[in-house]
Amino acid sequence: MLFRKTLIHEMTWLAFGLFIVLLLIVMTSQVVRLLGEAALGALASSAVWAVMGFTAVRYLPLLFSLMLFITILTVITRLWRDHEMFVWFSAGRSIYSFIPPVLQLGVPVVLLIAALSLIVSPWAQLKGREYRETSLKNEEVTQVAPGVFRESRNADRVYFIENFSSERGEGENVFMQIRRDGKLTTVLAEQGGIEVDDNGDRWLWLKQAKSYQATPGAAQYDILAFSDGKIRLDEPSRPVTSPAIEAMRTSELVKELTPQRWAELHWRLALPIQALILLLAAVPLAFANPRGGRSFNILFAALLAFSYYNAMNVLQAWIATGRVPGWLGMWPLHAAAALLTVGLYVWRSKVRG
Repeated sequence: MLFRKTLIHEMTWLAFGLFIVLLLIVMTSQVVRLLGEAALGALASSAVWAVMGFTAVRYLPLLFSLMLFITILTVITRLWRDHEMFVWFSAGRSIYSFIPPVLQLGVPVVLLIAALSLIVSPWAQLKGREYRETSLKNEEVTQVAPGVFRESRNADRVYFIENFSSERGEGENVFMQIRRDGKLTTVLAEQGGIEVDDNGDRWLWLKQAKSYQATPGAAQYDILAFSDGKIRLDEPSRPVTSPAIEAMRTSELVKELTPQRWAELHWRLALPIQALILLLAAVPLAFANPRGGRSFNILFAALLAFSYYNAMNVLQAWIATGRVPGWLGMWPLHAAAALLTVGLYVWRSKVRG
């Protein structure tokens, strides 16, 4: 009882402090990113904090998984370096004795990760998209500033609208310049404005316009005149799975399993499975030789966890594109990680001091 209570007490307090630090880091990085989108007009300024909250909810499964892994790794590494492990081994304990207290701390968190991944995160993704699109449509048509040159996120498009009226949602004397594939396109229109489609993509609509396209330095231009048209302001992002699929409830996701839906389903299932395997693997990975280097085991453990997570991302992309069958999914990866964990326990069980 003393062994279990001491270990769980130390890990609990460290996990709590570590989670606060990780959450602050994620929130800070998201605020910077979202403020950048707001400055470009891709996000309404009034929606920054609400969207950040929904985004933070989506990151919680990964944060909890990382919190568990680092906590267990740090506490048991300290036991090795302070020679406390040899004391427990002398009292009849083994490396396997650390599994019950680790599971007692980790299983409730893994169940929470599963609930977040399968239920809460899709809801947060859906609400975040709805709030982003609604606020963007309602805030003076995506923050159009009359008489001010605006730039796209990729810096390959510049546009200008003169005498813009927020009431009518349009302006006069529209100018746009596009750089693509070594060519420069200049568009001039009598009227125009910005609209947001159902996917949250921004479009510049034009009326009575002319387009001039040429290679810089060349004397020949291609001229195109049109009465109505639309130009996308930002290049659409191409995620592994579409935002609509990411926002689906799990019960809806499994009704018709296309490759992209298989990829999203395996990703949601992989998060709690990865957390469980990594928290168990952290025990043998925490082995530190007091006579050797003090950071080798930490670097090796971090490399292993990063490789696991990166392999999950690669497999998700392969499943979505059909390179890996949906029924097979990420199970070989989880099986390999579980076998490696068992092998680490067998190897470290021979270390008795």
